[in-house]
Amino acid sequence: MPKKPPEVTKLIKLKVCESIASGSTPHECRKDLYRLRGVTVHPRYCTGKRKFWFNINPNSLRADYELWICGDPGRWYLIPANALRQMYEHPKAYPDAHHAEIRVVSVDASTHKASYASPGVNLDLSPYLGAILK
Repeated sequence: MPKKPPEVTKLIKLKVCESIASGSTPHECRKDLYRLRGVTVHPRYCTGKRKFWFNINPNSLRADYELWICGDPGRWYLIPANALRQMYEHPKAYPDAHHAEIRVVSVDASTHKASYASPGVNLDLSPYLGAILK
């Protein structure tokens, strides 16, 4: 599936940010880091149908929540920082081939599993599916 232009991707991220905060206006406090209801959210968007690839990087770890949008604005996972850090710090986490400080995660949206370490270590993302800020 082809990548969407950056302006479309940004609009999708903003739309979902508004959805997770009951229509509150997201305020960009850094590039791709938004403040909503007193917390910071790092939204990521990936095109696809069933499998999606995200990475966890230092910017991800600065946020209170990571927001993974999978394919369309109606399917997202709002992941708290402690779950994200668990994936990032796992001793067998999948490293990015070019950047030592980045970890690679594969999300299967049909099973709501994030594969992040070998051998076959997964996180159940079901509790975070369609989650909102309270």
